Amino acid sequence: MKKYKGPRISQCMIVKNEEKNIRQALSWGKGIVSEQIVVDTGSTDRTVDIAQEMGAKVYHFQWIDDFAAAKNFAISKARYEWIALLDADEYMTSKDAKKLLGYVRELHPTDCESLITGWIHLDDKGGVIAVSSQIRVFRNMPSLRYKRRIHEYLEIPGRKIEVADITGDVSIYHTGYQKEASRKKTGEGRNFKLIQAELEDHPEDYELYGYLGNEYEAMSQWQDAKRCYEKAVELMPEVMKGQYDMSTSGFYFRLLELLSALRDTTERELVDLYQRAVEGWPEDGDFDYIMGKYYAGRGDYRTGEKHLVQAFNRLEQYGNTLRSQLLAGKIMEAYELLAICYFNNGKLEECVKLITALLKENPYLMSALVVMISAYKRDMTASGRGEAGAGEVAGFLGRAFYDFGTMKDRLFVLRAALAAGYQTLVQVIRGMFTSEELEAVDRALGV
Repeated sequence: MKKYKGPRISQCMIVKNEEKNIRQALSWGKGIVSEQIVVDTGSTDRTVDIAQEMGAKVYHFQWIDDFAAAKNFAISKARYEWIALLDADEYMTSKDAKKLLGYVRELHPTDCESLITGWIHLDDKGGVIAVSSQIRVFRNMPSLRYKRRIHEYLEIPGRKIEVADITGDVSIYHTGYQKEASRKKTGEGRNFKLIQAELEDHPEDYELYGYLGNEYEAMSQWQDAKRCYEKAVELMPEVMKGQYDMSTSGFYFRLLELLSALRDTTERELVDLYQRAVEGWPEDGDFDYIMGKYYAGRGDYRTGEKHLVQAFNRLEQYGNTLRSQLLAGKIMEAYELLAICYFNNGKLEECVKLITALLKENPYLMSALVVMISAYKRDMTASGRGEAGAGEVAGFLGRAFYDFGTMKDRLFVLRAALAAGYQTLVQVIRGMFTSEELEAVDRALGV
């Protein structure tokens, strides 16, 4: 009996002018995949040369404004049992790539036809801005092909694809939302044209309206974006509720965030959309985070506090995989905003606890320190402790966060005390400087 050696993976991608990304895009698969196929759609830079230098099989495909057609052409060139089709601005870590091969070999004897992985979007500094999921690994079978010119998806005619979920263990990293890449795509207008062409053929496709809203938002055409997002949520089938991804809860999130920023939005309009969103996706804390920011910005700190606490509760209970992505990415700002709500609602102890946690992470958050000093000022004034109280505050700050033996830390706290209007503390901190230092400090502060 012939010994089973396990399936192999063909790595495929379509490219155009990706010389900045192609090395990384091919490097992750080395030693994991059994062949690398690059389909070029008209590069004028060194993309093809680099791909060939790295041992990839390069094919040429005349661009016909159809991503599905180009990807299906790449698939047709694959020899092996499974396909990993990532874009040039995507990659895996070596650890996850090894796990991927293990999953393919484990699941090959089963009915599984595709793998859904995590999809992590990175900003220009490598920070995570969003987490979702994608099917990019699938069996090499004639019936399994891409559909739609843009925002293409895999389909087997007449039935669902059998999927294994490995989102908690394997992820693909995506850099395409970084500023330079986003500006390039928006400037070319490529996506916009293709989405409009698809909408002519499929005028009831809610996803396409949502994607068109994304394009309008990238071009700062806010009213057009609003119109498209509203159409997307109107057409979204009820069955999609409870499914957390960028084209379901994500469209509600984008519309809610946009409405919260537009001046002509009424509170009733915003609240109605919020209620529909949390009814459909009750595990996502981002809806409450947006509402918390909205109310805090209007000076309604009690309602802002209520929503922010709910947002954090959802994040703690359900995590941030496909949920609460904005909140998780803006966690420091969110805690600071909640501390501001606590301060304005007279909950000084809760305020100081939150700011203490923030300053332990980063003691040089000026706005956070100003909030803390403001809270102490209010407490010390109410208790009538005056100069003695200011001395206690300075002592606490020196023990917990700052080295008053350095000019940098003394000046930082002095600036915060001035911003908070805590004049007694200002005098305590000024007393830590020599007369010569004070002359320099006063010149720097314009006193």
